[in-house]
Amino acid sequence: MAVGDGVYASFSGFGYAVEDRGDPAELDGMLQAVEDAGFTHADIDAGLWDALLGGSLNGRQLARFCSVIDRHRERLRFTMHGANDLNVFDWADRDVQERLFRSSIELAQALGAEAIAYHPGVRLPPTVGSAVPMTDLMRYERDLLLGVADEIGAWGGRIGIETWWCDDRGTNPHYSYAVWPEQLAQQVEAIDHPAVGVCLDFGHLYIAARWFGFDFLEGVARLAPLVDHFHLHDNFGAPGMPGPVGSAELGRGDLHLPPGWGTIPFDEIFSKMSFPRLPVFNIELVRGRKTRLLPYLPEMLAECQRLASLVPAEALAGRPA
Repeated sequence: MAVGDGVYASFSGFGYAVEDRGDPAELDGMLQAVEDAGFTHADIDAGLWDALLGGSLNGRQLARFCSVIDRHRERLRFTMHGANDLNVFDWADRDVQERLFRSSIELAQALGAEAIAYHPGVRLPPTVGSAVPMTDLMRYERDLLLGVADEIGAWGGRIGIETWWCDDRGTNPHYSYAVWPEQLAQQVEAIDHPAVGVCLDFGHLYIAARWFGFDFLEGVARLAPLVDHFHLHDNFGAPGMPGPVGSAELGRGDLHLPPGWGTIPFDEIFSKMSFPRLPVFNIELVRGRKTRLLPYLPEMLAECQRLASLVPAEALAGRPA
């Protein structure tokens, strides 16, 4: 059954986040594997391409990788993970941050990305953090996103502010409003533009819910009408030990496991909720695991399709055919 028909009508496609470690040949191989497995989309992370340098776009490197992507456009569409080091709340470095923000949008346009995951502003701790009030920082972020929203919408794209989680790195703790579903929803609603929504990272939200003490399913329900992109992966809801990921053996941290390998209640989510903005049903696994799990791509696609089929029939009533 094709995406857009029947049980899959809540989603615009099924995607897999690829990685290439800065090697165009490796990117080509991963895209071929994603195609062969039957996915409709590939989620691109250009962080190792050297296409973004010093906040500016490096056209030479971008062209090398776009030439690979162009060979796959007949069978794949594309979404994009935004700049990993972007933090528009880094007030002391805001000039380069603004350039990086703008350059990442230009990169997304070159890819023809239908959806872009944008990391929310993160408040840095004293003494490196700014004394600018959080409300002013959030207004500044809204202005930046609104300033590019028409441009993104013009090529058929959307940008989603990603759900965040508690800092699990042990030192230099930081904070983002986007750990709280209500605050994230209000930020998107205040922007009030159809090309700006939420990137629902299920793993981040699950850890944040357990750590900060809010109801995970209520959080998903609050955000669902605003979601224009998914980062779907699993974990055990426990903050990590020092280190950017945590420990898979202990079940701690932002582990980015395949759905069903952790304890996130995906069946309960998709059997109760719909996503009217028709996001791409995108799997995002952690670096290294993306490559190792290539033999399981058909199995993971089948699991995504099964979850998509759980969306209540009444939620699809009145949708365009």
